[in-house]
Amino acid sequence: MTQPPQPTAPLIELIFDRLADADGLPAETAELVLAALTGEDDLTAALAGTPTRLGPRAPTGDGPAERIWLKSVTVAGFRGVGPERTIQIGPGPGFTLVVGRNGSGKSSFAEAAELALTGDSARWADKTSVWRTGWRNLHNPDPCWVGVELRVDGVATPTRVNRAWPVGAELADAEVTVSSAEGQHAGLSELGLARPLELYRPFLTAAELGKLAAGTQSQLFDALFAILGLDALTDADQRLLRAARPHGTTIKEVRAQRSALVGTLEGIADDRARRTAALLRGRGAVDLATVTAILDEPDEATTDQAVLLCRELAALAPPPVDEVTRLAGQLRDATVEAQRYDGGRSRAALRSAELLRLALEHHDDQGDGSCPVCATGTLNGGWRAAAAQSLTDLRQRSVAAQTATNRLTALLRQTHHLIDDLPVPESPRSEPTVGALRDAMAALRRVPGKPAELADHLAALYPAVVEAADAARAYAEGFLRQRDTGWRAAAADVREWVAAAGGMPARETALTRLKAARAWLSDTAGKIRNERVAPFAGHSQRIWAQLRQESNVELGAMTLEGANTRRRVVFPVSVDGADNGTALGVMSQGEMQALGLATFLPRSCAPESPFRFIVVDDPVQSMDPSKVDGLARVLAELAEQRQVVVFTHDTRLPDAVRRLGLGDARIIEVTRAERSVVTLRPGSDPVTRYLDDASALARNEEIPAEVRGPVVAELCRAAVEAACQRVVWRVRVARGVPHDDIEAAIEAASRRLATIVALALFDEADRGGDVRNELLRRHGRRAVNAYQACREGVHGAYLADLPGLVADARFLARALS
Repeated sequence: MTQPPQPTAPLIELIFDRLADADGLPAETAELVLAALTGEDDLTAALAGTPTRLGPRAPTGDGPAERIWLKSVTVAGFRGVGPERTIQIGPGPGFTLVVGRNGSGKSSFAEAAELALTGDSARWADKTSVWRTGWRNLHNPDPCWVGVELRVDGVATPTRVNRAWPVGAELADAEVTVSSAEGQHAGLSELGLARPLELYRPFLTAAELGKLAAGTQSQLFDALFAILGLDALTDADQRLLRAARPHGTTIKEVRAQRSALVGTLEGIADDRARRTAALLRGRGAVDLATVTAILDEPDEATTDQAVLLCRELAALAPPPVDEVTRLAGQLRDATVEAQRYDGGRSRAALRSAELLRLALEHHDDQGDGSCPVCATGTLNGGWRAAAAQSLTDLRQRSVAAQTATNRLTALLRQTHHLIDDLPVPESPRSEPTVGALRDAMAALRRVPGKPAELADHLAALYPAVVEAADAARAYAEGFLRQRDTGWRAAAADVREWVAAAGGMPARETALTRLKAARAWLSDTAGKIRNERVAPFAGHSQRIWAQLRQESNVELGAMTLEGANTRRRVVFPVSVDGADNGTALGVMSQGEMQALGLATFLPRSCAPESPFRFIVVDDPVQSMDPSKVDGLARVLAELAEQRQVVVFTHDTRLPDAVRRLGLGDARIIEVTRAERSVVTLRPGSDPVTRYLDDASALARNEEIPAEVRGPVVAELCRAAVEAACQRVVWRVRVARGVPHDDIEAAIEAASRRLATIVALALFDEADRGGDVRNELLRRHGRRAVNAYQACREGVHGAYLADLPGLVADARFLARALS
């Protein structure tokens, strides 16, 4: 049987083992590789030499945490389906064919299942917006909804996913509802299914198969790369690349600056410049200590008083005029405010406030009476209210006066500091600009005593100081430019370069480590990629071997090659035994369709996928009859472990399934009448097929009855067993029994007719002795007779009424179902 690829080991565990087995690999390189795999923080710590705790992580398991089967697909008011219709699918391994002519509405179910789970359809993905219109059924536009019912292995409550569109809503505006045994969910991401749906897509459409021939190699590469679990290697490589980039950029910049500085220094007539250029010239390491010593040598011109003066003048930076003008205005306002509260009057107000406070305290102690000061007035309630208000007013006036005085004092202090801190150059008066500056500053420092006069003095004289300072600075800068050979500016650049060059050894070491880690990871990733793609390649080759059917094209093991924009999947082929390069250049359209199936089916059947079902739409296009037979065999073999649902308008596939006797395929016929009324009818199921074959043989008079009897009985027995198995699957899946347990129970019970019927009747295989009485109780003597005939007839007992036996067996199978 065609086996799917087997699960792979956790990636970091695999990398850890390979690092441990790598001979001669430095420990620091191994640590960087592991750190890059675990995250940005660990990589930063490893580069900084900070201890990290990196080691193999525990495996997450050998297979998917859960297995999910497709139970049903419901469509209403969507595409070709008007009134609500549901396709029921047995939630277990099996082969279901949904057939119908073009326009019957069958593909609407396939698109509905894909749309319900993924929110999109591969058939429409690359089409224009015109293709996305007309999705709402014209005859029954409301209600419009699609839904799927899923069964999680071992869980009795189904998971339901529905998308509904209110009247007037666009396709992207569906209302999504998701429910499971855990309750309601905002989306499939809460169930952990969003990423698996992206990786393993259990939907395979003709449009997706066509992409292979359309040259979308990078998309196929990315799909397989992600399934193989190798995206973590790409992420790790990108982290190493991002960590290396600033080191490489800085190293290049420092080297380029070194060359530029040599050119600059060679044009400067200064011995220090010549000696520095000699040290920087060449490609070897630079003696940074010697360069720094040259930079620290004193200038010969520092003994020149004129140069010292000009450097002092060039550094002049008095406060801006507008800032000082604003200070003068604040000082003027503060002076006016302080004058409102005359000092003497403020002191008198404070004394009056103190007398009133004492009088109020006296009144509080002694009560009403004559004034103890004047002996003429009376201290009573009316006086007390007036005195309390006067005390409040006096206190407020005193506080306002104090605030104004404090503000004026602070502004006066700020003004004096400003004037005193302005530097006055100590120099001869021979240079007019310096003399003008000294005169302007001397005038400003003749400070008047009154605050208001000081504010006017500052506003009037300070602009002249700034003007004189600007002129002196311009003179000094010009003088210094004439005296400077260019060494000072170049020396500043050299000093910056020395600071950057000092960190070069650490950067070069880090870059070397990062490059070594990337090189090892790239080499190892290529080997792991080839190892992990091999099972998929083998699976594809086995599928192709059955699909090729008379084709002279033989498919080799596909490989993943290249990276970035040149990544692709290579399919080596040979034609009539001769190597012919890659597949895409030599295959016919039908062979390309078969190659697409051989490529995409392993992806959908990956063991890590939680989805045990695969929905295939129109896989037969452009295939000749022999390849259709091969496809039937491939799908039937997949259906032994998977739930395979195929939608097709091509009658050759169901014909091949019937003709080749491939498994117990279930066929559903879809027809569409007026006003989009879709009808679903069962095709030839195993029970019907066995009974129809038995009926035809029972009436064949050319074969002796003693020969026909055991065969007819065997076919009737097979029909009864198939009916029982269907009952067991239905009952136990609804109860949440794991599928492996159901299969084991059926296999064990199928050795005797009594045990499989008991399993169907009682859900207990060991009650075979109660079968006859239960059949009699439930369905009467006819059912008992049919059961007994199926048991005895296969052992050679002569059965005179073979058509009657078939009719009774049909009755029994229907009763059991």
